[in-house]
Amino acid sequence: MAEISNLVTVGVLIGVAILALKTGLGCGFASLKRREIVYIAFIYFSASIVLSYLVGVIALDVTQNILATGVIMHLIIATGLMYFGIKTKREWLSYGNDLSRKTFLLLSVPCPVCLTATFLACLMLSQLTDISNLWIGTLVGVIFFIGVCFFSFAVSSIARVFKIKNPSTLGTVMLLFGLFYLLSPLIIPAYIQAQSIPIPKFSVDYHKIFISFLVMTFLIGLGFLMDKHKRLKKKKGGETWMHLQE
Repeated sequence: MAEISNLVTVGVLIGVAILALKTGLGCGFASLKRREIVYIAFIYFSASIVLSYLVGVIALDVTQNILATGVIMHLIIATGLMYFGIKTKREWLSYGNDLSRKTFLLLSVPCPVCLTATFLACLMLSQLTDISNLWIGTLVGVIFFIGVCFFSFAVSSIARVFKIKNPSTLGTVMLLFGLFYLLSPLIIPAYIQAQSIPIPKFSVDYHKIFISFLVMTFLIGLGFLMDKHKRLKKKKGGETWMHLQE
């Protein structure tokens, strides 16, 4: 039983790191300064401590109702990510307008879904460990802070090396996450029906999880390659036009 609790605890912390990756992708592809990225990471750190405090205040039945409303929140966020992802790409590719400093907020700033997931992470950790809620919030907050800064700086550096750091790439990432949020309502109701929040009993199919990560990685890479191909084609077309003018 202890081994299962430890495995679930590690899984919860990995889930927090994945949320930090989502935020890091948004910050890394947006036109942000490093100081601004640190500010956003600090917001997540503070939110984690506040949510860990609420774990001991909010009743479990209220928590279940909050989780149930996640379906509507997912649909709203998915619609926003897809709309503004398309708008970010179109404005940059067609008119050269950089909207990344505004539209990245949908991807990087704590949304209701991220806050709910953080709250549930703190709730599960409080039931699986003997650590106080304050230390749990600090632990989750530190993972968020380090993860957001690390992923943001790493993504930004890699994107510069491969010359894909532009608003169009951010738009592609927003579209992919929008599709992910759009598919989530199909999973959440089944999870609510099959699982209870106080006792996390579930089976893990590592083969399917591995395949899911491979598919997501493939889609992200495909989006980057398509975006780079479009930019090279557009640049080549401009050079050809200038040559004809001469």
